[in-house]
Amino acid sequence: MLAEENPAADLRKELDALRGDYEARIAKLERKIRELEGEMAPAQQFPTKPAAAATGGGDAELLAARERENRAMQTRDAARRAVEQRFEEDTEIRQLARRPDGENMLSERIEDVLEGYIDITGYFRAGYGRSDEGGPQSAFGIPGVAKYRLGNETNNYGELAFAKTFYPAGVFAGEGIDAGDPVARMVYRMSFENPYNDYGTSSNTDFGSPEIWGSLANVIPGQPDAKIWAGNRFYRRHDIHINDYYFWDMSGGGGGIEDITAGPGKFALAWIGDGAQSSIYNNIGVNDPLNQAGFSKTNFDLRYYDWNFFGGKGEVGLTYASARSGADSTGKQAEDSDGVALSVVRTDEGFLDENSLHKLSLQVGSGPAKTFNSGFETFTDATGTYIRPDSNESWRFRATDQIVIKPMEQFSIGSALVYQYTDFGDSQPYQQWVSGGVRPIWHITDTFSLAFEGGVDWISETTLGSGGTLGKLTIAPQVSLGDEFFSRPVLRAFLTYAMWSDGLQGEIGGPDYAGKDSGFTWGVQMESWW
Repeated sequence: MLAEENPAADLRKELDALRGDYEARIAKLERKIRELEGEMAPAQQFPTKPAAAATGGGDAELLAARERENRAMQTRDAARRAVEQRFEEDTEIRQLARRPDGENMLSERIEDVLEGYIDITGYFRAGYGRSDEGGPQSAFGIPGVAKYRLGNETNNYGELAFAKTFYPAGVFAGEGIDAGDPVARMVYRMSFENPYNDYGTSSNTDFGSPEIWGSLANVIPGQPDAKIWAGNRFYRRHDIHINDYYFWDMSGGGGGIEDITAGPGKFALAWIGDGAQSSIYNNIGVNDPLNQAGFSKTNFDLRYYDWNFFGGKGEVGLTYASARSGADSTGKQAEDSDGVALSVVRTDEGFLDENSLHKLSLQVGSGPAKTFNSGFETFTDATGTYIRPDSNESWRFRATDQIVIKPMEQFSIGSALVYQYTDFGDSQPYQQWVSGGVRPIWHITDTFSLAFEGGVDWISETTLGSGGTLGKLTIAPQVSLGDEFFSRPVLRAFLTYAMWSDGLQGEIGGPDYAGKDSGFTWGVQMESWW
Protein backbone atom coordinates (compact mmCIF):
# COMPACT_ATOMS: atom_id res chain seq x y z
CA MET A 1 0.00 0.00 0.00
CA LEU A 2 2.86 2.36 0.85
CA ALA A 3 4.54 1.50 -2.42
CA GLU A 4 1.34 2.42 -4.30
CA GLU A 5 1.20 5.85 -2.61
CA ASN A 6 4.81 6.79 -3.41
CA PRO A 7 4.21 7.65 -7.09
CA ALA A 8 1.44 10.09 -6.15
CA ALA A 9 3.61 11.71 -3.50
CA ASP A 10 6.45 12.04 -5.99
CA LEU A 11 4.12 13.66 -8.53
CA ARG A 12 2.85 16.04 -5.84
CA LYS A 13 6.41 17.10 -5.01
CA GLU A 14 7.18 17.60 -8.69
CA LEU A 15 4.02 19.70 -9.15
CA ASP A 16 4.87 21.83 -6.13
CA ALA A 17 8.36 22.37 -7.48
CA LEU A 18 7.03 23.43 -10.90
CA ARG A 19 4.48 25.74 -9.31
CA GLY A 20 7.10 27.34 -7.09
CA ASP A 21 9.48 27.79 -10.00
CA TYR A 22 6.71 29.36 -12.12
CA GLU A 23 5.68 31.80 -9.38
CA ALA A 24 9.30 32.75 -8.73
CA ARG A 25 9.87 33.48 -12.43
CA ILE A 26 6.71 35.66 -12.58
CA ALA A 27 7.81 37.60 -9.50
CA LYS A 28 11.26 38.14 -10.99
CA LEU A 29 9.81 39.44 -14.27
CA GLU A 30 7.45 41.79 -12.40
CA ARG A 31 10.34 43.23 -10.41
CA LYS A 32 12.41 43.68 -13.56
CA ILE A 33 9.58 45.48 -15.43
CA ARG A 34 8.98 47.89 -12.57
CA GLU A 35 12.68 48.60 -12.20
CA LEU A 36 12.91 49.39 -15.93
CA GLU A 37 9.86 51.65 -15.77
CA GLY A 38 11.32 53.48 -12.78
CA GLU A 39 8.02 53.17 -10.95
CA MET A 40 9.45 51.77 -7.76
CA ALA A 41 12.65 50.96 -5.92
CA PRO A 42 14.17 47.54 -6.65
CA ALA A 43 13.51 44.36 -4.71
CA GLN A 44 12.24 45.72 -1.42
CA GLN A 45 8.90 46.80 -2.94
CA PHE A 46 8.09 43.31 -4.26
CA PRO A 47 9.29 40.50 -1.97
CA THR A 48 10.42 37.39 -3.75
CA LYS A 49 8.79 34.06 -3.17
CA PRO A 50 10.17 32.19 -0.18
CA ALA A 51 12.86 29.69 -1.05
CA ALA A 52 10.75 26.92 0.43
CA ALA A 53 7.98 27.70 -2.05
CA ALA A 54 10.44 27.63 -4.93
CA THR A 55 11.70 24.25 -3.86
CA GLY A 56 8.40 22.60 -3.15
CA GLY A 57 7.98 23.81 0.42
CA GLY A 58 4.18 23.49 0.29
CA ASP A 59 1.02 25.33 -0.68
CA ALA A 60 0.66 27.17 2.64
CA GLU A 61 3.80 29.25 2.20
CA LEU A 62 2.97 29.88 -1.47
CA LEU A 63 -0.50 31.14 -0.56
CA ALA A 64 0.94 33.33 2.17
CA ALA A 65 3.32 34.92 -0.33
CA ARG A 66 0.46 35.56 -2.72
CA GLU A 67 -1.56 37.15 0.07
CA ARG A 68 1.31 39.48 0.93
CA GLU A 69 1.59 40.57 -2.70
CA ASN A 70 -2.17 41.16 -2.92
CA ARG A 71 -2.12 43.33 0.20
CA ALA A 72 0.81 45.33 -1.18
CA MET A 73 -1.01 45.85 -4.48
CA GLN A 74 -4.20 46.97 -2.70
CA THR A 75 -2.20 49.46 -0.65
CA ARG A 76 -0.62 50.91 -3.78
CA ASP A 77 -3.99 51.09 -5.58
CA ALA A 78 -5.57 52.91 -2.64
CA ALA A 79 -2.70 55.39 -2.55
CA ARG A 80 -2.97 55.98 -6.30
CA ARG A 81 -6.72 56.60 -6.12
CA ALA A 82 -6.26 59.02 -3.22
CA VAL A 83 -3.79 61.05 -5.29
CA GLU A 84 -5.97 61.06 -8.40
CA GLN A 85 -8.97 62.28 -6.39
CA ARG A 86 -7.13 65.59 -6.10
CA PHE A 87 -7.78 66.15 -9.80
CA GLU A 88 -11.50 65.30 -9.77
CA GLU A 89 -13.96 68.12 -10.52
CA ASP A 90 -17.47 68.49 -9.10
CA THR A 91 -19.19 71.51 -10.63
CA GLU A 92 -21.15 70.02 -13.56
CA ILE A 93 -24.34 68.01 -13.10
CA ARG A 94 -22.79 64.94 -14.72
CA GLN A 95 -19.99 65.08 -12.15
CA LEU A 96 -22.36 65.61 -9.23
CA ALA A 97 -24.89 62.94 -10.25
CA ARG A 98 -24.67 59.75 -8.24
CA ARG A 99 -23.86 56.72 -10.41
CA PRO A 100 -25.80 53.45 -10.21
CA ASP A 101 -24.06 50.65 -8.31
CA GLY A 102 -23.62 48.72 -11.53
CA GLU A 103 -21.79 51.62 -13.12
CA ASN A 104 -19.49 51.93 -10.10
CA MET A 105 -18.71 48.23 -10.39
CA LEU A 106 -17.93 48.70 -14.07
CA SER A 107 -15.64 51.65 -13.31
CA GLU A 108 -13.77 49.61 -10.70
CA ARG A 109 -13.44 46.71 -13.14
CA ILE A 110 -11.97 49.03 -15.80
CA GLU A 111 -9.50 50.34 -13.22
CA ASP A 112 -8.51 46.77 -12.35
CA VAL A 113 -7.97 45.85 -16.00
CA LEU A 114 -5.99 49.01 -16.82
CA GLU A 115 -4.23 48.89 -13.43
CA GLY A 116 -4.61 52.64 -13.04
CA TYR A 117 -2.63 53.36 -16.20
CA ILE A 118 -5.26 55.64 -17.76
CA ASP A 119 -8.75 56.91 -16.87
CA ILE A 120 -11.47 56.92 -19.52
CA THR A 121 -14.68 58.97 -19.19
CA GLY A 122 -17.30 59.91 -21.74
CA TYR A 123 -20.73 61.16 -22.75
CA PHE A 124 -22.81 59.92 -25.70
CA ARG A 125 -26.26 60.45 -27.09
CA ALA A 126 -27.63 59.19 -30.41
CA GLY A 127 -30.96 58.43 -32.03
CA TYR A 128 -33.31 59.27 -34.84
CA GLY A 129 -36.36 61.55 -35.11
CA ARG A 130 -39.03 62.76 -37.52
CA SER A 131 -41.38 65.73 -37.65
CA ASP A 132 -45.03 65.97 -38.59
CA GLU A 133 -44.05 68.18 -41.55
CA GLY A 134 -42.28 65.24 -43.22
CA GLY A 135 -38.69 66.23 -42.63
CA PRO A 136 -36.13 65.18 -40.03
CA GLN A 137 -36.74 66.09 -36.40
CA SER A 138 -36.52 69.82 -35.72
CA ALA A 139 -35.59 71.40 -32.41
CA PHE A 140 -38.16 73.69 -30.80
CA GLY A 141 -36.24 76.51 -29.15
CA ILE A 142 -36.06 80.32 -29.20
CA PRO A 143 -32.85 81.48 -30.92
CA GLY A 144 -30.24 82.73 -28.48
CA VAL A 145 -31.55 81.01 -25.33
CA ALA A 146 -31.51 77.44 -23.98
CA LYS A 147 -34.18 74.91 -24.93
CA TYR A 148 -35.64 72.04 -22.89
CA ARG A 149 -33.84 68.94 -24.07
CA LEU A 150 -35.96 65.79 -23.47
CA GLY A 151 -37.25 64.70 -26.90
CA ASN A 152 -35.87 67.93 -28.35
CA GLU A 153 -32.25 67.13 -29.27
CA THR A 154 -31.59 66.82 -32.97
CA ASN A 155 -28.06 65.53 -33.22
CA ASN A 156 -25.80 62.63 -32.40
CA TYR A 157 -23.14 63.86 -30.02
CA GLY A 158 -20.33 62.31 -28.05
CA GLU A 159 -17.24 63.00 -25.95
CA LEU A 160 -14.47 60.63 -24.98
CA ALA A 161 -11.84 61.81 -22.49
CA PHE A 162 -8.54 60.20 -21.54
CA ALA A 163 -6.65 61.22 -18.40
CA LYS A 164 -3.23 60.01 -17.33
CA THR A 165 -1.49 60.61 -13.99
CA PHE A 166 2.30 60.85 -13.94
CA TYR A 167 4.49 60.19 -10.91
CA PRO A 168 8.17 61.00 -10.35
CA ALA A 169 10.78 58.34 -11.03
CA GLY A 170 11.05 55.95 -8.10
CA VAL A 171 7.46 56.54 -6.95
CA PHE A 172 4.79 54.01 -7.83
CA ALA A 173 1.04 54.52 -7.51
CA GLY A 174 1.23 57.46 -5.15
CA GLU A 175 3.53 56.14 -2.44
CA GLY A 176 5.40 59.04 -0.88
CA ILE A 177 3.39 61.78 -2.67
CA ASP A 178 2.26 63.37 0.59
CA ALA A 179 5.90 63.59 1.66
CA GLY A 180 6.52 66.25 -0.97
CA ASP A 181 6.75 64.57 -4.37
CA PRO A 182 4.93 66.33 -7.24
CA VAL A 183 2.30 64.59 -9.36
CA ALA A 184 1.04 65.57 -12.83
CA ARG A 185 -2.19 64.98 -14.76
CA MET A 186 -2.80 65.15 -18.52
CA VAL A 187 -6.32 65.30 -20.05
CA TYR A 188 -7.32 64.88 -23.69
CA ARG A 189 -10.97 65.00 -24.79
CA MET A 190 -12.28 64.45 -28.30
CA SER A 191 -15.83 65.12 -29.48
CA PHE A 192 -18.08 64.61 -32.48
CA GLU A 193 -21.44 65.97 -33.64
CA ASN A 194 -23.71 64.85 -36.48
CA PRO A 195 -27.06 66.66 -37.01
CA TYR A 196 -30.23 64.77 -37.89
CA ASN A 197 -30.80 66.98 -40.95
CA ASP A 198 -27.74 65.41 -42.55
CA TYR A 199 -27.90 62.06 -40.83
CA GLY A 200 -24.93 59.74 -41.17
CA THR A 201 -23.02 61.98 -43.58
CA SER A 202 -19.36 61.92 -42.64
CA SER A 203 -18.70 65.19 -44.45
CA ASN A 204 -21.17 66.92 -42.11
CA THR A 205 -19.85 65.33 -38.93
CA ASP A 206 -17.74 67.74 -36.90
CA PHE A 207 -14.85 66.41 -34.85
CA GLY A 208 -13.03 68.44 -32.23
CA SER A 209 -10.67 68.45 -29.27
CA PRO A 210 -12.38 70.68 -26.69
CA GLU A 211 -9.89 69.74 -23.96
CA ILE A 212 -6.12 69.31 -24.08
CA TRP A 213 -4.50 70.39 -20.84
CA GLY A 214 -2.17 69.40 -18.07
CA SER A 215 -1.74 70.24 -14.39
CA LEU A 216 0.91 69.72 -11.72
CA ALA A 217 0.11 69.27 -8.02
CA ASN A 218 2.13 69.29 -4.81
CA VAL A 219 4.67 71.84 -6.03
CA ILE A 220 3.79 74.64 -3.55
CA PRO A 221 5.11 74.13 -0.01
CA GLY A 222 2.27 73.59 2.44
CA GLN A 223 -0.32 73.30 -0.37
CA PRO A 224 -0.33 69.64 -1.51
CA ASP A 225 -3.74 70.01 -3.26
CA ALA A 226 -2.88 73.21 -5.15
CA LYS A 227 -2.43 72.70 -8.90
CA ILE A 228 -0.84 74.75 -11.66
CA TRP A 229 -2.41 74.14 -15.06
CA ALA A 230 -2.14 75.23 -18.70
CA GLY A 231 -3.87 74.29 -21.95
CA ASN A 232 -7.45 74.28 -23.24
CA ARG A 233 -10.05 73.00 -20.78
CA PHE A 234 -13.58 72.96 -19.42
CA TYR A 235 -13.02 75.34 -16.51
CA ARG A 236 -15.30 74.93 -13.46
CA ARG A 237 -18.50 74.89 -15.53
CA HIS A 238 -21.94 75.13 -13.88
CA ASP A 239 -25.04 73.91 -15.73
CA ILE A 240 -28.74 73.06 -15.50
CA HIS A 241 -29.39 69.54 -16.71
CA ILE A 242 -32.90 69.51 -18.15
CA ASN A 243 -32.23 72.38 -20.58
CA ASP A 244 -28.47 71.69 -20.97
CA TYR A 245 -27.75 75.29 -20.02
CA TYR A 246 -24.20 76.20 -18.94
CA PHE A 247 -24.94 79.46 -17.16
CA TRP A 248 -21.34 79.92 -15.93
CA ASP A 249 -18.76 78.56 -18.34
CA MET A 250 -15.28 80.09 -18.47
CA SER A 251 -13.91 77.22 -20.58
CA GLY A 252 -11.14 78.11 -23.00
CA GLY A 253 -7.40 78.26 -23.48
CA GLY A 254 -5.04 79.66 -20.89
CA GLY A 255 -3.54 78.75 -17.55
CA GLY A 256 -3.74 79.33 -13.85
CA ILE A 257 -3.57 77.93 -10.35
CA GLU A 258 -6.41 76.29 -8.41
CA ASP A 259 -7.31 74.55 -5.15
CA ILE A 260 -5.23 76.83 -2.93
CA THR A 261 -6.52 76.16 0.58
CA ALA A 262 -7.41 79.38 2.42
CA GLY A 263 -9.64 79.38 5.48
CA PRO A 264 -12.80 77.31 5.02
CA GLY A 265 -12.50 77.19 1.21
CA LYS A 266 -10.15 77.24 -1.76
CA PHE A 267 -8.91 79.89 -4.20
CA ALA A 268 -8.33 79.70 -7.96
CA LEU A 269 -6.97 82.27 -10.41
CA ALA A 270 -7.07 81.76 -14.18
CA TRP A 271 -6.13 83.64 -17.34
CA ILE A 272 -8.42 82.38 -20.11
CA GLY A 273 -9.01 83.68 -23.63
CA ASP A 274 -10.90 83.12 -26.87
CA GLY A 275 -10.52 84.18 -30.49
CA ALA A 276 -12.88 84.18 -33.49
CA GLN A 277 -13.60 85.64 -36.91
CA SER A 278 -16.71 87.67 -37.73
CA SER A 279 -17.92 90.40 -40.04
CA ILE A 280 -17.89 94.01 -38.83
CA TYR A 281 -21.18 95.92 -38.83
CA ASN A 282 -22.86 98.99 -37.43
CA ASN A 283 -26.27 97.48 -36.76
CA ILE A 284 -27.48 93.90 -36.38
CA GLY A 285 -28.28 92.43 -39.78
CA VAL A 286 -26.21 95.04 -41.64
CA ASN A 287 -23.02 93.17 -42.39
CA ASP A 288 -20.92 91.55 -45.09
CA PRO A 289 -20.56 87.84 -44.23
CA LEU A 290 -17.52 87.47 -46.51
CA ASN A 291 -15.57 90.43 -45.12
CA GLN A 292 -14.36 89.36 -41.69
CA ALA A 293 -12.02 90.57 -38.97
CA GLY A 294 -10.41 88.89 -35.99
CA PHE A 295 -11.82 89.22 -32.48
CA SER A 296 -9.97 88.40 -29.24
CA LYS A 297 -11.16 88.25 -25.65
CA THR A 298 -9.07 87.96 -22.51
CA ASN A 299 -10.48 87.02 -19.10
CA PHE A 300 -8.98 87.07 -15.60
CA ASP A 301 -11.09 84.82 -13.38
CA LEU A 302 -10.76 84.74 -9.57
CA ARG A 303 -12.74 82.13 -7.56
CA TYR A 304 -13.31 81.17 -3.95
CA TYR A 305 -15.21 77.90 -3.51
CA ASP A 306 -16.01 74.84 -1.37
CA TRP A 307 -16.93 76.92 1.68
CA ASN A 308 -20.03 76.38 3.78
CA PHE A 309 -22.84 78.53 2.42
CA PHE A 310 -26.11 78.20 4.35
CA GLY A 311 -25.65 74.46 4.71
CA GLY A 312 -24.51 73.97 1.11
CA LYS A 313 -21.30 74.51 -0.81
CA GLY A 314 -20.55 78.05 -1.98
CA GLU A 315 -18.63 79.42 -4.94
CA VAL A 316 -18.08 83.10 -5.75
CA GLY A 317 -16.21 84.43 -8.76
CA LEU A 318 -15.00 87.82 -9.99
CA THR A 319 -14.10 88.14 -13.68
CA TYR A 320 -12.45 90.95 -15.63
CA ALA A 321 -12.90 90.70 -19.42
CA SER A 322 -11.31 92.68 -22.26
CA ALA A 323 -12.54 92.36 -25.87
CA ARG A 324 -10.61 93.68 -28.88
CA SER A 325 -11.25 93.76 -32.62
CA GLY A 326 -8.90 93.68 -35.57
CA ALA A 327 -9.69 95.34 -38.91
CA ASP A 328 -11.49 93.89 -41.91
CA SER A 329 -10.33 94.40 -45.51
CA THR A 330 -11.84 97.92 -45.57
CA GLY A 331 -10.02 98.92 -42.38
CA LYS A 332 -13.16 98.99 -40.24
CA GLN A 333 -12.94 97.84 -36.59
CA ALA A 334 -15.51 97.05 -33.93
CA GLU A 335 -15.59 98.90 -30.65
CA ASP A 336 -13.15 97.69 -27.97
CA SER A 337 -14.64 97.19 -24.52
CA ASP A 338 -13.91 96.08 -20.96
CA GLY A 339 -16.14 94.77 -18.20
CA VAL A 340 -16.44 92.89 -14.94
CA ALA A 341 -18.76 90.17 -13.67
CA LEU A 342 -19.69 88.77 -10.26
CA SER A 343 -21.17 85.27 -9.90
CA VAL A 344 -22.36 83.39 -6.80
CA VAL A 345 -23.44 79.73 -6.77
CA ARG A 346 -24.77 77.62 -3.91
CA THR A 347 -24.86 73.84 -4.37
CA ASP A 348 -26.55 71.55 -1.85
CA GLU A 349 -26.19 67.79 -2.35
CA GLY A 350 -28.19 65.22 -0.42
CA PHE A 351 -30.42 67.74 1.35
CA LEU A 352 -33.53 65.53 1.10
CA ASP A 353 -32.26 62.11 0.09
CA GLU A 354 -28.97 60.59 -1.04
CA ASN A 355 -29.41 61.72 -4.64
CA SER A 356 -31.13 65.09 -4.16
CA LEU A 357 -29.55 68.26 -5.54
CA HIS A 358 -30.27 71.99 -5.31
CA LYS A 359 -28.25 74.61 -7.19
CA LEU A 360 -28.97 78.35 -7.02
CA SER A 361 -27.02 81.13 -8.79
CA LEU A 362 -26.97 84.93 -9.06
CA GLN A 363 -24.86 86.77 -11.65
CA VAL A 364 -24.32 90.34 -12.80
CA GLY A 365 -21.86 91.52 -15.43
CA SER A 366 -20.99 94.46 -17.68
CA GLY A 367 -19.46 94.84 -21.14
CA PRO A 368 -17.83 91.66 -22.52
CA ALA A 369 -17.94 90.06 -19.05
CA LYS A 370 -21.74 89.92 -19.16
CA THR A 371 -21.63 86.69 -21.21
CA PHE A 372 -20.40 84.83 -18.07
CA ASN A 373 -18.24 82.73 -20.36
CA SER A 374 -14.87 83.13 -22.05
CA GLY A 375 -16.41 83.84 -25.48
CA PHE A 376 -18.41 86.53 -27.22
CA GLU A 377 -21.99 87.75 -27.39
CA THR A 378 -23.45 86.49 -30.70
CA PHE A 379 -26.55 86.88 -32.82
CA THR A 380 -27.97 84.79 -35.66
CA ASP A 381 -29.81 85.91 -38.79
CA ALA A 382 -30.58 84.35 -42.16
CA THR A 383 -26.96 84.62 -43.31
CA GLY A 384 -25.25 83.07 -40.27
CA THR A 385 -24.06 83.64 -36.72
CA TYR A 386 -21.97 86.71 -35.88
CA ILE A 387 -20.21 88.30 -32.95
CA ARG A 388 -22.13 91.13 -31.32
CA PRO A 389 -19.62 93.70 -29.98
CA ASP A 390 -20.25 94.71 -26.38
CA SER A 391 -20.29 98.33 -25.43
CA ASN A 392 -18.92 99.36 -22.05
CA GLU A 393 -22.43 100.48 -21.06
CA SER A 394 -24.03 97.07 -21.67
CA TRP A 395 -24.88 94.84 -18.68
CA ARG A 396 -26.78 91.72 -17.70
CA PHE A 397 -28.39 90.19 -14.61
CA ARG A 398 -29.16 86.48 -14.37
CA ALA A 399 -30.66 84.20 -11.72
CA THR A 400 -31.06 80.41 -11.99
CA ASP A 401 -32.43 77.66 -9.80
CA GLN A 402 -32.65 73.89 -10.24
CA ILE A 403 -33.74 71.02 -8.03
CA VAL A 404 -33.51 67.23 -8.39
CA ILE A 405 -35.30 65.14 -5.75
CA LYS A 406 -36.86 61.72 -5.26
CA PRO A 407 -39.60 62.28 -2.70
CA MET A 408 -41.09 58.79 -3.17
CA GLU A 409 -39.70 55.37 -4.00
CA GLN A 410 -41.15 55.36 -7.52
CA PHE A 411 -41.07 59.07 -8.33
CA SER A 412 -38.28 61.56 -9.04
CA ILE A 413 -38.39 65.07 -10.44
CA GLY A 414 -36.05 67.75 -11.77
CA SER A 415 -36.85 71.43 -12.29
CA ALA A 416 -35.31 74.58 -13.77
CA LEU A 417 -35.96 78.32 -13.42
CA VAL A 418 -34.12 81.13 -15.24
CA TYR A 419 -34.56 84.90 -15.27
CA GLN A 420 -32.29 87.12 -17.35
CA TYR A 421 -32.31 90.87 -18.05
CA THR A 422 -29.94 92.37 -20.65
CA ASP A 423 -29.29 95.99 -21.53
CA PHE A 424 -27.16 95.98 -24.68
CA GLY A 425 -26.21 99.63 -24.25
CA ASP A 426 -26.74 100.53 -27.94
CA SER A 427 -29.67 101.21 -30.24
CA GLN A 428 -31.12 97.77 -29.53
CA PRO A 429 -33.83 97.53 -26.87
CA TYR A 430 -33.29 95.72 -23.59
CA GLN A 431 -34.18 92.04 -23.48
CA GLN A 432 -35.81 89.85 -20.83
CA TRP A 433 -35.86 86.05 -20.80
CA VAL A 434 -37.94 83.97 -18.39
CA SER A 435 -37.81 80.17 -18.43
CA GLY A 436 -39.39 77.45 -16.31
CA GLY A 437 -39.45 73.69 -16.76
CA VAL A 438 -40.01 70.42 -14.94
CA ARG A 439 -39.20 66.76 -15.69
CA PRO A 440 -41.10 64.25 -13.49
CA ILE A 441 -40.24 60.54 -13.85
CA TRP A 442 -42.44 57.66 -12.73
CA HIS A 443 -40.20 54.67 -12.00
CA ILE A 444 -42.57 51.78 -12.68
CA THR A 445 -39.87 49.14 -12.08
CA ASP A 446 -36.13 49.17 -11.34
CA THR A 447 -35.43 49.56 -15.07
CA PHE A 448 -38.64 50.83 -16.76
CA SER A 449 -39.90 54.40 -16.29
CA LEU A 450 -42.14 57.00 -17.86
CA ALA A 451 -40.69 60.52 -18.14
CA PHE A 452 -42.54 63.76 -18.86
CA GLU A 453 -41.09 67.17 -19.51
CA GLY A 454 -42.80 70.51 -19.80
CA GLY A 455 -41.00 73.78 -20.41
CA VAL A 456 -42.01 77.38 -21.13
CA ASP A 457 -39.76 80.18 -22.42
CA TRP A 458 -40.76 83.81 -22.84
CA ILE A 459 -38.53 86.44 -24.42
CA SER A 460 -39.34 90.12 -24.78
CA GLU A 461 -37.25 90.67 -27.91
CA THR A 462 -35.14 88.53 -30.23
CA THR A 463 -32.35 89.74 -32.51
CA LEU A 464 -34.89 89.88 -35.35
CA GLY A 465 -37.07 92.28 -33.39
CA SER A 466 -39.86 89.92 -32.28
CA GLY A 467 -40.77 88.32 -28.99
CA GLY A 468 -43.19 85.84 -27.52
CA THR A 469 -43.70 82.52 -25.73
CA LEU A 470 -42.73 78.95 -26.59
CA GLY A 471 -44.14 75.93 -24.77
CA LYS A 472 -42.93 72.33 -25.14
CA LEU A 473 -44.33 69.02 -23.82
CA THR A 474 -42.69 65.59 -24.09
CA ILE A 475 -43.66 62.07 -23.01
CA ALA A 476 -40.93 59.44 -23.07
CA PRO A 477 -41.10 55.76 -21.99
CA GLN A 478 -37.60 54.72 -20.89
CA VAL A 479 -35.48 51.76 -19.85
CA SER A 480 -32.37 52.51 -17.79
CA LEU A 481 -29.74 50.97 -15.56
CA GLY A 482 -31.40 51.91 -12.27
CA ASP A 483 -34.38 53.80 -10.91
CA GLU A 484 -32.87 57.19 -10.14
CA PHE A 485 -33.31 60.50 -11.98
CA PHE A 486 -29.75 60.32 -13.32
CA SER A 487 -29.61 56.57 -13.92
CA ARG A 488 -27.64 55.93 -17.10
CA PRO A 489 -27.42 54.45 -19.70
CA VAL A 490 -31.02 55.19 -20.70
CA LEU A 491 -32.91 54.21 -23.86
CA ARG A 492 -36.07 56.16 -24.62
CA ALA A 493 -38.80 56.70 -27.20
CA PHE A 494 -40.42 60.14 -27.24
CA LEU A 495 -43.27 62.22 -28.57
CA THR A 496 -42.87 66.01 -28.40
CA TYR A 497 -45.39 68.77 -29.03
CA ALA A 498 -44.57 72.49 -29.11
CA MET A 499 -46.54 75.67 -29.73
CA TRP A 500 -45.38 79.29 -29.93
CA SER A 501 -46.58 82.88 -30.34
CA ASP A 502 -47.26 84.42 -33.74
CA GLY A 503 -44.40 86.84 -33.11
CA LEU A 504 -41.96 83.92 -33.16
CA GLN A 505 -43.13 82.47 -36.47
CA GLY A 506 -40.21 81.84 -38.76
CA GLU A 507 -37.77 81.56 -35.85
CA ILE A 508 -38.86 78.21 -34.36
CA GLY A 509 -38.32 74.75 -35.87
CA GLY A 510 -36.48 75.70 -39.04
CA PRO A 511 -37.84 75.96 -42.62
CA ASP A 512 -40.46 73.21 -42.16
CA TYR A 513 -42.27 75.40 -39.61
CA ALA A 514 -41.72 78.81 -41.20
CA GLY A 515 -45.43 79.61 -41.35
CA LYS A 516 -46.51 77.51 -38.38
CA ASP A 517 -47.14 78.12 -34.70
CA SER A 518 -47.05 74.48 -33.49
CA GLY A 519 -45.53 71.12 -34.33
CA PHE A 520 -45.01 67.46 -33.42
CA THR A 521 -41.81 65.39 -33.44
CA TRP A 522 -41.12 61.79 -32.41
CA GLY A 523 -38.21 59.39 -32.30
CA VAL A 524 -35.85 57.30 -30.18
CA GLN A 525 -32.64 58.15 -28.31
CA MET A 526 -29.96 56.65 -26.10
CA GLU A 527 -27.96 58.67 -23.59
CA SER A 528 -25.10 57.65 -21.36
CA TRP A 529 -22.19 59.05 -19.40
CA TRP A 530 -19.61 57.59 -17.07
